[in-house]
Amino acid sequence: MQQKNSGRDRYPDRSAYAGLTLELSDEDRNAYIASGKAISYLMKMENDGSCGLEKGSVYGAAVAIPQIARSAGWSGTMTALAIRSYMFLMMNIFIQGFLLCMIAEDEILGSAFAGKVHLCDFGAKMEDCPQGAPNCKGPGGTTFSAPRLYGFDVWSTRVYVRDSLAAIFPDRAKEIHELVDPGEYGLENYYCRATCCFIFMMAMMDDMHK
Repeated sequence: MQQKNSGRDRYPDRSAYAGLTLELSDEDRNAYIASGKAISYLMKMENDGSCGLEKGSVYGAAVAIPQIARSAGWSGTMTALAIRSYMFLMMNIFIQGFLLCMIAEDEILGSAFAGKVHLCDFGAKMEDCPQGAPNCKGPGGTTFSAPRLYGFDVWSTRVYVRDSLAAIFPDRAKEIHELVDPGEYGLENYYCRATCCFIFMMAMMDDMHK
């Protein structure tokens, strides 16, 4: 009676192939490398649930179109499209950089000329402030209190009115500063600002992930 071959008999000993090298052509080597890269992208698609480029932005076009043009042998039409996609990308980067410079200029120069100080934590712990505590002084030099708390636009307007009255009636400037109270500029709600900052950071992280 013939016995069945064991698993060891069915498969040859792999040690016999030790030290052997596989001769590959350049085409086969490139195909194997491309296959490995494709597997990595497919695994990303399986794990993350997505594997693609943005369709509504110049970034996706700048990545995809040159690759398609290369696969098409750099035909005239595809080469022109690839060049155009890079032109749009450079234009987008330039415009965004210019707008960021304008925002920085407004924060550094415009706010300074308008007398707007950085909000920092002005009035963050207003409910815990004893009367006259040094850490409860606002930019106007007075102690914070809830009825006297305003945003910068309202506070700066009230300060302007007070100073204008003092300039018109210099002989009554002391009386004007005692009776006309512009209030203080500070945070209306510290925890609301912290929550808004957290939501903004989450939105930015989502954009970076994409």
